[in-house]
Amino acid sequence: MVGSGRTRQVMRVRLLMTAAALALWISADSIAVQAADGSPAPTVECAPDSTLVTARSDDSKPARNPALERLPAGQWTRIHVQHPGDAVTFARQRHGGATFDSRRGRVVLFGSDTHGDDWTNSPLFFHMETLTWSRAYADDDPATYRVDVNGIPVAGPSGDHPWAMHTFGAVDYDRQHDAIIVASLPDHLEPGRFTDAMHHVWPAIRRHPSWLFHLKTNRWCALPSPPVRFFANATAYDHHRGVLIGYRRGGVFELGGDPLHWQRVKGEGFLAWHLNAVYDSSHRALVVFGDHRLRNDVVVYHPASGRHAVMPTLGVRPPPAQHAPMAFHERLGRTVVVVDRPPEASGDVMAETWLYDLGADAWSRVEGADLSFAAGMNYAMVYDPLHDLVVLVAGADPARPEVWVLRL
Repeated sequence: MVGSGRTRQVMRVRLLMTAAALALWISADSIAVQAADGSPAPTVECAPDSTLVTARSDDSKPARNPALERLPAGQWTRIHVQHPGDAVTFARQRHGGATFDSRRGRVVLFGSDTHGDDWTNSPLFFHMETLTWSRAYADDDPATYRVDVNGIPVAGPSGDHPWAMHTFGAVDYDRQHDAIIVASLPDHLEPGRFTDAMHHVWPAIRRHPSWLFHLKTNRWCALPSPPVRFFANATAYDHHRGVLIGYRRGGVFELGGDPLHWQRVKGEGFLAWHLNAVYDSSHRALVVFGDHRLRNDVVVYHPASGRHAVMPTLGVRPPPAQHAPMAFHERLGRTVVVVDRPPEASGDVMAETWLYDLGADAWSRVEGADLSFAAGMNYAMVYDPLHDLVVLVAGADPARPEVWVLRL
């Protein structure tokens, strides 16, 4: 009897030690796997729980910039223009996306025009406090582009970064996990389309994952769950439910659960590629606008009721548009959209600013908030809740990006 009790006690201790070791193992940012020869092989896949650890609450808040609070209302104001001698220089990527890191008070850009001409694959940060740019790391040389043991395209000396890719509206800040979610793929690096630069490695690709960039550690990981990609489409983060909503012609999808995984929640979408989307937190709904066929309809999806519809919207509307900058103004409870004027329009105004009120299903133009340059393809507009500003990265010359803000 005594011997069997000691045996049970030893087994219990061993089980506790094993559980502790397992907990330490799964808390890492990536899973260690073995190569064919038995040696550890690198992988960028997210660990089983690394995407599910809720960011700890932090009482500290990003510092405010008092000068931004004194800007005039109702008009766009340029607060930064890039110069050749700046510490960080880059060309604005029309196919890139943007989001706002509310914990640190900064705009985040990620995405590339690719086509073999650009290899931007580092997140870029515009700090609202200092009005300066920084980057997470130097863009990786395309010579480092390869496919890892799990068939995932990776870049960088350590193989822990995603390839340069078009991201469009599929870049969002996940407040719960303090991470940027990118749900796109380097589709225009496929050999035979725009460039053959990756012809030697492309056939080895087995999966284009959804990516997470952990802002605390500046580390990427690839979600192991089956991906849903929103190339030329858009996603928006529902912070009430901690869910990312994606919209495309193939339907409405959500990324959530434990572990994080995509699921389709609605069938075919009403709008096609070159749309954009925001999460209307006042009405807890997804608002979608734009289409490559040039439309000015608004599509709405209400997760609570499942309602998915094209809004009738009587009265005034903005010009038909595609790939238009969009942001949700949380204080006003309105969606802000910058829409280019038709090419045949005359005058100095090239782009107009419009507000959409979902509750009233009504548009209104912000008189005085016009731009003298066209926005073009632009997914780089966000809302800064700290300064109560809409922030737009744009400008007439993509080689010298400008940062504009609008107080409403």
